[in-house]
Amino acid sequence: MSSDNEVFSESLAFPQVKKRAVSSRSYRVKIPSSNGTSFSPGQTINVEMPSNVAGSYFNMNQAYLKFKVKFSGVGDVVLNRTGAYSFIKRLSIQTAGVMLSDINNYNVLVGAMLDMQSSHGWKASSGKQLIGCYGDALRGEGFATGNERTFCLPIILNCLSNTTPHRLIPAFSLSNIQLRFQLENASGAYVASAATSTYTISDVEYVCMITELSPEAQAKVDAMTNGDYNILALNFMNATATQAAGSTAITANLGFSMSSLERIIVCHRKDTTASGTFDEFSDSRISNGLQQYNFLINSKQFPDRPIVLPDNYGAEIWAETLMSDHRLVDFTRGCPINVGLAAVGTLGIGTSDLTGDAPDIAKRNSYLLSAADAVGKTAGAAAAAQNAATDSDVGTFVCSAEFESGLSDGKSSHIYSGISTLGSTVQYVGQYAGGASTVACQIDFFAVYTVLLNLNMKGLGTWQIRV
Repeated sequence: MSSDNEVFSESLAFPQVKKRAVSSRSYRVKIPSSNGTSFSPGQTINVEMPSNVAGSYFNMNQAYLKFKVKFSGVGDVVLNRTGAYSFIKRLSIQTAGVMLSDINNYNVLVGAMLDMQSSHGWKASSGKQLIGCYGDALRGEGFATGNERTFCLPIILNCLSNTTPHRLIPAFSLSNIQLRFQLENASGAYVASAATSTYTISDVEYVCMITELSPEAQAKVDAMTNGDYNILALNFMNATATQAAGSTAITANLGFSMSSLERIIVCHRKDTTASGTFDEFSDSRISNGLQQYNFLINSKQFPDRPIVLPDNYGAEIWAETLMSDHRLVDFTRGCPINVGLAAVGTLGIGTSDLTGDAPDIAKRNSYLLSAADAVGKTAGAAAAAQNAATDSDVGTFVCSAEFESGLSDGKSSHIYSGISTLGSTVQYVGQYAGGASTVACQIDFFAVYTVLLNLNMKGLGTWQIRV
């Protein structure tokens, strides 16, 4: 007997077909830097996006910064494993005096996120082609003095590219959006064989896609929104703290004040690396003898019990980090968190019958390199005889904590549920082994939080932000 509750398979739902989109066209534009044609370490590149373009929208996930780098001075250079992102020390986005996003140590954040979320395959293919990173090494591309290379960087990890859910960004505000890229010093951007090495950036272009609606389609959007455009997005904020050598505990005030704090990412870097020396990889991150950590918000602990590191494997810390990234049960994507060659191994295991080469079978756990081992100078290199491989001493340690409730789990399309820290004191509390296991270092904290972007074309006609 047929029932009204029975339904057909989607394969038989013939009346359900895609519908044609409203009338529109998309075109590609190249926006040159507005404050010069050549830039040196420490300078800032300004890009001014078009404004007051009727019925038009930016797709920030189809945009990239294109530039040419020329290396000069003495000696060869090797990029950090973050590739050309290492050249960007700070990213800020503002309009009409309103700061939409301001991320200090942007290259550190990108490095941590690439280590958590990108795969070996992406780094070896698209990543190498676009930004100059490698798939299975703790370093990037190498260049000789006088070499030039053009890079194309998607501008990720900011409120315009991280809208939730995805939204096009209106291009008809009365004031343009300005992107500012402060450049890193040479010693922080790459490893060089001589301290005199430097670089110059030129031919800067911001390449983006603009979608233009027909007047009739834009009139419908205006009627639907009443001229008031609201966009939810994830944003990032940086705070730093210094840690003394041999210290066993640190409590750092972070100054994070927002209505929906969703997670905090923590990166430890040895102070010589953080300040920059010409022969160290600045994206080498260490655990620094960390034994446990959590956060205090107005003296209340988050999580209720500290996250601990009881051994030399770090399973609990990595589990909590995956939870904060909403990927604990995602078994489809790997990441390069544990790349690193050890100088010992067993020749013959996995040896190719065709080439006779042994693959990189003996791996050191770069995620939990000790402070003594994570020197940050040698990214490792393979050899036909594995026991002749170059030892890797670059670390990949990163940890984080989740602040969202289970109501959204970071995946809901219609609610967000981070904790409010408005008017609150937010502190990091870490316990360390001390002694030789804990060296002087800089700790970077990155808050991930939800903001509301608003463009009221019946009011000011310029972008506003609510945190």
